[in-house]
Amino acid sequence: MVLAALLAACGASAQQAEPGRQHPVGTHEHYPVHRDGSLWQRGHLLDDPAGARSALEQAGVVVDAVLIADLSKNTSGGVNPAGTFRHLFDFSIEWDLQPLLGVEGGTFFVDFQTQEGQDGSAEAGDLQAYSNIDAPDFTALYEVWYQQMLSDGAVRIKAGKIDVNADFAFVDNGGEFIHSSPGFSPTIFVLPTYPDPSFGVLGFVGEGGGLYAGGGVFDGALQEGVSTGTRGPSTLFGDPADLFLIGEAGLAWGGEDTPRLPGRLAGGVWHHTGGFATFSGGVEDGTTGFYAVLDQQLYAEAAADDQGVYFFAQFGYADARVSAVEHHAGAGVQWVGLIPDRDSDVAGLMVSYAGLSDEPGAGFTDEAETAVELFYKAQITPWLSLKPDLQYIANPGGVGLDDAWVTTLRLELVF
Repeated sequence: MVLAALLAACGASAQQAEPGRQHPVGTHEHYPVHRDGSLWQRGHLLDDPAGARSALEQAGVVVDAVLIADLSKNTSGGVNPAGTFRHLFDFSIEWDLQPLLGVEGGTFFVDFQTQEGQDGSAEAGDLQAYSNIDAPDFTALYEVWYQQMLSDGAVRIKAGKIDVNADFAFVDNGGEFIHSSPGFSPTIFVLPTYPDPSFGVLGFVGEGGGLYAGGGVFDGALQEGVSTGTRGPSTLFGDPADLFLIGEAGLAWGGEDTPRLPGRLAGGVWHHTGGFATFSGGVEDGTTGFYAVLDQQLYAEAAADDQGVYFFAQFGYADARVSAVEHHAGAGVQWVGLIPDRDSDVAGLMVSYAGLSDEPGAGFTDEAETAVELFYKAQITPWLSLKPDLQYIANPGGVGLDDAWVTTLRLELVF
């Protein structure tokens, strides 16, 4: 019965692209639910089959299923003016343990992902990855974790296989961009995130508002060529014994019940314990970097939920002896409800500057790669959106290629 209900509930709400996190499946947020029977108003394509979704929600279980597909064309410059197509399917189950087991503040989460298609950056030649679903083809049990809230939500602990970008280094107000850098700074090149999350544990205090701080320890075997995204926890407890450590502190303000518009300023430090080949031919025993992020809503529509203008800025630094990107700066705005009577549509403009290593042996002929993105997301129905996207990439790859122009049409389909 439970299995049948879960399968039938594939008409569950999908996670919105925050893709926040760096990738569109990293935030575990859900579309609003509409159950008026209309195909064009329902929150998901399959609605509430046989009442299974409603029954599961009453038991604390939310099932998400979403397909994201990108059709891109590198129209000029880069490596090769050509078209690419790829798609990502995500299916997840999030279980609040309170209704059935009485475990207050406990959540179990499991996520399955499969990605297939061409790598657009192979044609554009860019380092920063202009599409945040680009990856080598994979099928994996992507995340499996347990989270416990304590002290009335003031303390949060999570353990398991985790996409670390869902908790660290993200910018909330950059989530609708297709380019990967608004998700997290490319200076954090060893971050266990899409397509390679890893096993570990993290903890945060004070996330309810005001000052907060957190840290985590994760399997760093990816640095040794071990794909953590498609395997279990064996490399966390055995060879290679490399670890990725990260800490973040910040301040959040505004929001509901306050006249101040919501915002957040945060900074973090990360360290990887593995060995890194330097561009000069040596070996560095571990590497460290830091980052900063800023989110701020600039304007809010009167008496309109979520509509308005949202701003983000980010900065990152890494050791130029081992990292292709030494420093990174990005900024952008998103406008929700720009056009009257199109309250759920989103328009965005951002720029991302990646300063490249000038170390001997790094091989770069340009000082930096810069990407500019402009998009408009049209919410056709609550379960279907189309996002035309235009990007200009100056000095793709930093190796003397002509500047590239890339167009993308992204489809998001909520089952």
